[in-house]
Amino acid sequence: MRYAGAKYHVTVRGNGRQDIFVCDGDRERFLTQLVSALEQDEVVLYAYVLMTNHYHLLIETPRGNIQKFMQRLNTAYSLYFRYQHAKPGHCLQGRYGAKLVSGDEYLVRLSRYIHLNPVKTEAMKALPPAEKAAHLAGYAWSSYPGYVSAKGTVDHVNYRWLGLMGRATLAGNRRAYARYVAQMLGVDDEAFQEEKEANRYAIGDERFRRQVEQDLNDVRENRGVYGDIVWPIGQTQPVEAIQNGVAAAFGVDRKHLLSHGRRAGTAKKVALELCCLYSGQSQREIGRHFGFTGNGAVGKQRQRLRELLTEDRALAATVDRLRRKLKST
Repeated sequence: MRYAGAKYHVTVRGNGRQDIFVCDGDRERFLTQLVSALEQDEVVLYAYVLMTNHYHLLIETPRGNIQKFMQRLNTAYSLYFRYQHAKPGHCLQGRYGAKLVSGDEYLVRLSRYIHLNPVKTEAMKALPPAEKAAHLAGYAWSSYPGYVSAKGTVDHVNYRWLGLMGRATLAGNRRAYARYVAQMLGVDDEAFQEEKEANRYAIGDERFRRQVEQDLNDVRENRGVYGDIVWPIGQTQPVEAIQNGVAAAFGVDRKHLLSHGRRAGTAKKVALELCCLYSGQSQREIGRHFGFTGNGAVGKQRQRLRELLTEDRALAATVDRLRRKLKST
C-alpha cells in the first residue's frame, strides 16, 4: 500500500539468503546510493541498519512513492554488486517487504527493534550487556550512533522520534533513548514481536490494522487486482499560500521569509520544510525562491529544523497544525 505521508518498515534480504554486503566498500556504496535515492524521491529516513545478508529501513514517503524509491535504490545497488563481485543474477530477494506503521509507540519501538539487529546475532548472544551496548554505539552501519550521540548524527537521518523520550533537551532524549534500547539488550521485546507479526501489512493498533485490511479488501473487490493501493496524494499547494500560512502562524512579515539573514528565525525553516513537502517543487527550486544560491542550503535548514522539533514541543505542535491544514485544503 502506498500513499502520501505513509511510514514503512522496509526489509530487503539477499537472494537465497546470500550476503549482500561482502565488505565495508559495499556498505559505503549502498549508503551513498541510499542518500541519492532519498534526495531524488524526497523520502524521509528515520532509522536504518545494514546487516550481512539484509537491511532494514524506517521511512516516510511524503509523495506516496515508495515503489519508485525502492526500485531506484535496489536496482542501483544490484547493478553495482553484480559488477563489483562478478556475480550474475539477482543479489536481492525478489520484492522488498514493506509494512505500514502508525502510532508513536509503535514507531519508537520499531526503531529500537531495527537498531538492536547487530547484537541479536548468534555470535553476540553470549556477550554481557555492556559489551553489546558498546558494540551498538560503535556500529558504523546503523543510524543508532546518531540517536545516542551528537557526534554520530548525519544529515540524511531525521531524528524526530527522539522527542518521544520526553526529556527537556536533545541530550537528555539521547541518554533516555540509549537506556530505552539497553532494556532489550539481553532479552527480546516479545510483546512488540507479537504486534509486528499480527498483520502481514501493518504495524500499529488493532484499529489501524483493521483499516489497512479493509482497504486491501476494497481493492480486491472493486478492482480485482492484488497489489499496492495507491491512495490519492493531496493536491500540491502554491508556495505563496504556504508562505502566508507560516507567516501568520509565527507572526512574522511575509517578506522576511524571502530575505537574507535571521529576521524570520525558525519560521523560515518551517516554510522551507512545508514547501518541500507540499508545493510539488524540487528542493533546488524552493531554495531559489527563498533566496538561497547553494544546493545544500535548504537541506541544512531542514536538518536544523528537525533537531529543533525534538527539543521544542510547542514548535512541533505548531508545525503539525500547519501540516494538517495543508493536507486538508
